[in-house]
Amino acid sequence: MSSLINSAMSGLGAAQNALNTVSNNISNYNVAGYTRQTTVLGQTNSTLSSGGWIGNGVYVSGVQREYDTFVTNQLRAAENQGSGLTSRYQQMSKINDMLSGTTNNISTTMQDFFKSMQTLVSNAEDPAARQTLLGKADGVVSQLKVVDNYLREQGTQINTAITASVEQINNYSTQIANLNNQITRMTAMGSGQTPNDLLDQRDQLINQLNRVVGVDVSIQDGGTVNLTMANGYTLVQGTTANQLAAVPSNGDPSRMAVAYVDKIAGNIEIPEKLITTGSLGGLMTFRAQDLDQARNSLGQLAVSFADSFNKQHQLGFDAEGNAGQKFFNFGGSTTLANARNTGTAALTTSMTDSGAMKATDYKLAFNGTDWTVTRLSDNTTATATVTDDGAGNITGLEFDGLKVDITGAAASKDSFVIKPYDGAIIEMDVNVHEESEIAMAADPTAGESDNRNGQALLDLQNRKTVGGNKTFNDAYAAMVSTVGNTTNTLKTSSTTQGNVVTQLTNQQQSVSGVNLDEEYGNLQRYQQYYLANAQVLQTASALFDAILQIR
Repeated sequence: MSSLINSAMSGLGAAQNALNTVSNNISNYNVAGYTRQTTVLGQTNSTLSSGGWIGNGVYVSGVQREYDTFVTNQLRAAENQGSGLTSRYQQMSKINDMLSGTTNNISTTMQDFFKSMQTLVSNAEDPAARQTLLGKADGVVSQLKVVDNYLREQGTQINTAITASVEQINNYSTQIANLNNQITRMTAMGSGQTPNDLLDQRDQLINQLNRVVGVDVSIQDGGTVNLTMANGYTLVQGTTANQLAAVPSNGDPSRMAVAYVDKIAGNIEIPEKLITTGSLGGLMTFRAQDLDQARNSLGQLAVSFADSFNKQHQLGFDAEGNAGQKFFNFGGSTTLANARNTGTAALTTSMTDSGAMKATDYKLAFNGTDWTVTRLSDNTTATATVTDDGAGNITGLEFDGLKVDITGAAASKDSFVIKPYDGAIIEMDVNVHEESEIAMAADPTAGESDNRNGQALLDLQNRKTVGGNKTFNDAYAAMVSTVGNTTNTLKTSSTTQGNVVTQLTNQQQSVSGVNLDEEYGNLQRYQQYYLANAQVLQTASALFDAILQIR
C-alpha cells in the first residue's frame, strides 16, 4: 500500500513541477532572452519484492533549457557581422546625403565660379564682373569648408562613439564575470543543477557584447564562460573581467584608439586593423577606409584647384600692371610623430607638385637603415627619391608631389604619419580682396582690357590637374560616385545580412523560444497527468480505508 501511495505522491510532485515549468514559460513569453525550459523526469529505482522488481514512481531530474549551441553560435556570428555592416552603412549614408545634393554643392559652386570667369573674360575691364568673380570665389571656399567641417565633425563623433563602445564593453564584461561567479556558487549549492535564469541573463549580455565587438565564447568546467575578442584579447576569464580603454592613438592623437589595460604594462593600444567586427569594428573600418578617403579626396580637389589657379594667376598682371599674387590661401600638411618613437628625428613636409599628389595619408617607418613610405589608402609602397648629407645619413625624401625634410636621428621602428591635406581647407580663403588685383592681363602694359591670362585661368576648368588625370568637376564627380557606390554596396550587404540574422533567429527561436500553442497543450497534458495521479492516490486511500474497516 505504501508503494502505491508513494508512487502516486511522486507523480503528483512531478506533475506539479512540470506545471510550474509550463507556467513559467508562459509568463516569460514576452521576456527578451528567455530560453524555454523543460522539466526532465526520471524513473525512480525499483524495489525487489517477492513478485519481482516493483517500480517506485517518478522523480524530477532537473529543469533544462532548450538550447542549441551550434545555432546560437551561428546567430552570434551573423549578428556580429550584421552589426558591423549596419554601423558602417549608417555613417557612410551621412556622407552620401551630404555630397549628393543637387544644389549648393561643390560642383555647382565651381561651375558658377568659372561661369563668372567666362563673363569676366568677355569684359575684362568691367568692375562689376570682377567683383562677381570674387564673390563666387568666396562661395567656392565656403562650400569646401562646409563639407570639410562636416567630415571633421564626423571624425569627432566617431571618437565619441568609440569611447561609448568601450564603456559598453567594460560594463558587459563586468556583468558577465559577476554572473559567472553567481552561477558557479549556485550550481554548487544545487548539487550540479544550473540556475537557468542566470544562464539566460548571461547569454543576453554575451549577445549584447557580441554586437558591439565580436567575441569567441568557450565554456569552462563549473559552467563559467571565457570571452575573447576576435583579435585574441581576453575580456572575461572566469570571474575576472579585463578592461579596455579609449585613448588617443599613438600615431595620431586626434583619433581615439582602443587599448587593452594591462596591470603591468599599462594601456596597450590595439592596432586598428585588428578591430573589424561588431558595431565598434564598423566604426573603425568606416573611419580608416571611408572617412579618411573622403577627406583626402576633398583635400586633393581643393589643393589642386587653389594651387593651379594661384600659379596661373601669378603669371598674369592686374589692372595696375602689377604681377598677380596668390588668388587663394590654403593650409599645408601635418606630420605626426608616433608617441612611442625613441629617436630624435623630426620631419617637415612640404608640397612640390599639387598635380602629383594623391588622395591618401602616408606612414613613414624607419627600419634602422632605410625609410619605407606606405600609402594608407591602399597599403601600397610609394617609391621615394632619397637625399643624404654625403655621409650616408638620409636628410630628405620626395614622393607623390611631396618633400619630407628629416632632421635628427631616427631610431629603428620609429614611425611618422603624414596628412597632406589636414590643414588645406580649414585655412583656405580668398587672398585677392580688390577687384583691380585680379590678374587678367598677360602683359603689364596691356591695360585692363587684356584678358589673355583670364582666358588661361578659364581654361583650367578643362585641364586634368587633379592627380594628373582629372578635371575639377571630374574629381568631384568621382568622389561623389565612390561614396554613393560604397553606400549602396553597404546597404545591400547590410540588408542581406539582416535577412540571414532573421532566418537564424527564427531557427534559434524554434528551439529556444516559447510557443504558446505548445505550452497550452503541455498545460492540458500535465493537468491530466496530475489528475490521474490524484485519482491513484484517492484509490489507495479508499483501499486503505477498506482495510481499516475490516480490522
